[in-house]
Amino acid sequence: MNKKIVKLFSNFLLITILICSYFYQPVHTEAAASTSYKVTASQLTLREGPSTSTKKLTSIPKDKKLTKISTKGTWFKVKYSGKTGWVSSKYLSKVTTTVSKATKTATAKVDNLNIRSGAAATFKSLGKLTKGTKGTVLDEKNGWVRIKTDKYTGWVSKSYLTIKTTTSSNTTNTAATNDNVGKYFLVTIADLNVREKAFSTAGTAILGTVKKGSVFKILKQSGDWIHIEYKTSKKGWVSSKTAYGKISTKKPTTQTSNPNEEEDLEDLPTEEPEEPEEPTDTPEDNVTYSKPSKLEYINIQSGYLNIRSKPNTKGTILSQANAGNYYTVLQYATYPSNEWVYVEYAPGKKGWISNNTSNSYITLTDPATNPVATSKKTIILDAGHGGSDPGAGGGGYTEASLTYAFTLKTKSQLESMGYTVYTTRSQYSACSISPNKTIDLQCRVNLAKTKKADIFVSIHMNSASATAKGTETYYSLGNPYPTKSRQLANAVHNSYQPAMGSKNRLVKQYGFYVNRMATVPSILLEVGFISNIEDRSKLINSAHQTNVSRSIALGIHNYFKAQ
Repeated sequence: MNKKIVKLFSNFLLITILICSYFYQPVHTEAAASTSYKVTASQLTLREGPSTSTKKLTSIPKDKKLTKISTKGTWFKVKYSGKTGWVSSKYLSKVTTTVSKATKTATAKVDNLNIRSGAAATFKSLGKLTKGTKGTVLDEKNGWVRIKTDKYTGWVSKSYLTIKTTTSSNTTNTAATNDNVGKYFLVTIADLNVREKAFSTAGTAILGTVKKGSVFKILKQSGDWIHIEYKTSKKGWVSSKTAYGKISTKKPTTQTSNPNEEEDLEDLPTEEPEEPEEPTDTPEDNVTYSKPSKLEYINIQSGYLNIRSKPNTKGTILSQANAGNYYTVLQYATYPSNEWVYVEYAPGKKGWISNNTSNSYITLTDPATNPVATSKKTIILDAGHGGSDPGAGGGGYTEASLTYAFTLKTKSQLESMGYTVYTTRSQYSACSISPNKTIDLQCRVNLAKTKKADIFVSIHMNSASATAKGTETYYSLGNPYPTKSRQLANAVHNSYQPAMGSKNRLVKQYGFYVNRMATVPSILLEVGFISNIEDRSKLINSAHQTNVSRSIALGIHNYFKAQ
């Protein structure tokens, strides 16, 4: 009898456990990104309701992090110090911390290390890495590592690499301001960039521009940035700083009719106007006005400067002077520590430009006039890639098409100076009909010999990660004239790098085929990164191409003058 009772009890207990296990499954959680808000005011009031008329519960100190429970208008419901209440989102910034991720970096341990198209020694070599070259690890396979360097993406034998792993996490703060949503924004400058995201760096694309007098309803707000519908069904972000426009509750009546039709993206400036002008509050009575005794010009050599109604930063922005623009100086306004020049920037339109920045310089020589060649010299200009080889790409553009555009414009500038210039290829073909790249490269350097050229200049665009940008120039110690090649590289780089207006990545030595195999002094220009939004917007701009090409030609001219 006792055995039967024990058996029955055991069966009952087993059934109970099974039932419980069915209904009470364990909960699994995974680590994820967390979002909170940080107090930006010195003391933020926690209130009983979403209004300043409600009872004050307590004060929250600056930098305290809060978690949002719910939203009502511009108010957030939060919990602090055991109390639940409402705070104004105007005094909060969003803090988002992502999960840490590991990144592997590979460093070449030897010189002349092959980087190949596949994970085996039988695959084609894309080039050679020098000792110390670093790259991001993309993949590993059978003792080979796929890496991405500034120049190449390919496979390298793991035994010749040092690999290190680093971890990182991103933390970003963005304003949680919504108090202008539903209001109207009136554009008060000639052209204001519309961007893909709410900031003006290389990480956000320019979608278009909006014209002075345009009025838009504010759809969203993030700090000083507002989201608008700038064309039918097309939305983007613009800076709402007071220098660029005015926000009002009622819709202004000064809107122009269809001011934003047919935008030309190639002519857009690449930054919001954060102009490097000198003192912003110089007193008007501390200025001396004078006229130039000779014909003088102000030349915008890089970036851009605002043209204002007065000779100080309090003047209304009338237009912008971009790299490559130049104007006759009509008058000077000189302060103790600053200088402005008065120009006619368009027929019948005049304004002031700051002359106290590195973006501009005053010259007695008409910038449109090229110098005359001091001796008869022959130059080979090589437009990189071409034919079946498009080179690098980005934003719908190919390296081959851009190098050809720069080459033709540089050729035109040099010929206007009196130089004899030959190019290595036509618009849609390579130098050689052979698909073999080495044969094609040899075809290019052979032209220098057959044409009895004095120098060889190869024009290229760079490509790497989206953040990499800048201008660099190469020569080779393997060239028969390494000293002259270096002198040529320095003369050209010092001339065209400021005109390009991107990061200065300096003159470097590397054994590119066209540099080391040429029978004359030879250099290779990496004008900018086609993979970088900011650089690419300059590379595709026709006016900027002309300015940079003229600077390349002037650098070549300076080299010959120094010989």
